[in-house]
Amino acid sequence: MTERMPARRSTAKASTSTGNATANEQMQDPAYKLKRKKNNEAVQRTREKTKKTAEERKGRINALKKENIELVTKIEAEKEKINILRNVIMQGKNKEEQHQLINEILNSPEEDNDDDLATSPNRND
Repeated sequence: MTERMPARRSTAKASTSTGNATANEQMQDPAYKLKRKKNNEAVQRTREKTKKTAEERKGRINALKKENIELVTKIEAEKEKINILRNVIMQGKNKEEQHQLINEILNSPEEDNDDDLATSPNRND
């Protein structure tokens, strides 16, 4: 036997004296109260789960934004290295000076930002 929950009062038809008594009796019914209690608990769990998911998503978005900024910075540093290397080659310096400058740039430590060049953190030469 499946019982249907009554419509909300605001959407219910105009009540008659017998209809009003039936609704009151149903609201006093323990099975109805149990059903409402379970439904309210389920709604609360759903809202908490939705809130938790939104918070996790927000945290992930912030982490990705931070990572994106770091990657853009690394890309700019690598572009600057490429420009320096290109200029060294284009200036036509002697081979020994070219090799020395190229090795300095490629082998510079990660933390060395004195010359406004950030280097790749993946390079451990």
